[in-house]
Amino acid sequence: MTLSIIIVNYKSESLILNCLRSISTYTKNISYEVIVIDNSFVKGKNTDVLNEFPTTIWEDLGYNAGFSKANNKGISLANGEYVLFLNADTLLVDESIEKALIYLKSNPQNVAVGAIQIDVHGNQIPYFRTQNEIRRQLFILPNSQITENIFQNLLPKESFENNNETNNLVGAFLLVSKKNAIKSGQWDEDFFLYAEDVEFCQRLSKLGKLLYFDDVKIIHLINENPYRNKNTSFVNRFNLQVQLSNLLWIRKSYGVLSYLIIMINYWVLLPIFWIWKIIINILNKKYERNDISNQLTFSKKVYILTKYLPKIIFLTKGPLKITEEENLI
Repeated sequence: MTLSIIIVNYKSESLILNCLRSISTYTKNISYEVIVIDNSFVKGKNTDVLNEFPTTIWEDLGYNAGFSKANNKGISLANGEYVLFLNADTLLVDESIEKALIYLKSNPQNVAVGAIQIDVHGNQIPYFRTQNEIRRQLFILPNSQITENIFQNLLPKESFENNNETNNLVGAFLLVSKKNAIKSGQWDEDFFLYAEDVEFCQRLSKLGKLLYFDDVKIIHLINENPYRNKNTSFVNRFNLQVQLSNLLWIRKSYGVLSYLIIMINYWVLLPIFWIWKIIINILNKKYERNDISNQLTFSKKVYILTKYLPKIIFLTKGPLKITEEENLI
């Protein structure tokens, strides 16, 4: 068996069916198996998938264990020499899996290959090409070139031999040998959702090169997601689960000090954000607490992020997951 394709399911059976149809259409020249790890199993919901693709291995985890734990279960079941971690909400547009496998096998220094994400109209979906780009986004800083230059000088330098190389592959399509996935330590199960692919890539990059190629593309159907904020301010642009998971990644990959510097950024900004709004309201001759929803949301977020600080500093084992009540902001 050449390849094991691992898909994590969470109420996405219809998406998986279309995903498998696209795989069947465009993947003819390699032997592969499909392993679905179900984080929300409902008896009978997978009937259409199994009727059309009866060789699919469908594993019920029994509860929502998170993305990392599900992927690791997939690795344990995989018979392929290579494993492809693939989102349920993706579609192949050509022989991308076969091309990615050729690229991965072309050089022993190549450890993992990702895919450029496009929408249904063929437009490229923006993504963070390097880990420094993600780290920059976690800070809330004045929008000025001076600030940007100072910040970039403080980050560790990232250098790559060519434009294909990176240190951050998007987890929607991540191809690696099973041997290297295990050698790297597999997916970190302290992550429930988000940033686990960044942290995984951090460890994979120590084994060799991570690569993107312009002709390896997939459609990513970015649908409604309870962990994504919409129509919000720049300060509150990250949902709490996204922010918390990324802070855990910073702590694990760069240490306590790097994590605390980001938290200090939030603590310092909080009173400034309030004072700025009150002054604006007074200057506009409005009630001083007029239109303070963004300030209230940011205050709640900083409070909850601070509440999780001991767990992140001391790396408490187990998936770091916000509560349903906390997700309301």
